Amino acid sequence: MADHVQSIMEAMVPELEDLRKRGLCSPSELKVLVHRREQAEYLLNRRAPKRNDFLQALQLEMNFEGLLRVRRKRMGMPRRGASDFAVRKRVNFIFDRALRRFKGDEQLWLQWVRYAERTQAHTRLSRIFARALALLPRSALLWVRAASFELEARNNLGAARRLLQSALRSNQQEAVLWHAYFRLELLFLFKVRARRKKLGLTEPGEEEEE
Repeated sequence: MADHVQSIMEAMVPELEDLRKRGLCSPSELKVLVHRREQAEYLLNRRAPKRNDFLQALQLEMNFEGLLRVRRKRMGMPRRGASDFAVRKRVNFIFDRALRRFKGDEQLWLQWVRYAERTQAHTRLSRIFARALALLPRSALLWVRAASFELEARNNLGAARRLLQSALRSNQQEAVLWHAYFRLELLFLFKVRARRKKLGLTEPGEEEEE
């Protein structure tokens, strides 16, 4: 275990050097960060890591990510260094390990979804939904979030409809899915009518006034 943890820690060197050179963190702050990350890794790499171990490691990284965001903005610093996406990569690395261990944890999947949405990681988000729904096909919340992503982020109404149709095949009693599907179809009809109006077409069954 110690060798594996050491390998993970060594991979952080370019990130830490970049933070120091750009003045985003002081040497003392980096020392504290390294110590806390190392402690977290030992907990995550033990034989039976707990759910809370992963949550604490995630909180550490998200807090650090927020701190860097504030400092970059204050310093007017562009995102061009080795450290700029390292924290985000580490957050996803921790989520990935957590959900390989706690595959059926719906709330943990949703937390990863929210993080990917917030960071606008659309390609990753598609992969997260695919993994989550394969493991939790009865999760109405995940189906609805996946359909909302296709509709709102990708403007792909067809993909959103297919997702909800798949969800309803195995979750016919879930009212939230029927509500989401009904809203989707209403939106589709609204878009069709708006399109026809824009093209100057008459609605089906609509008669012109004499």
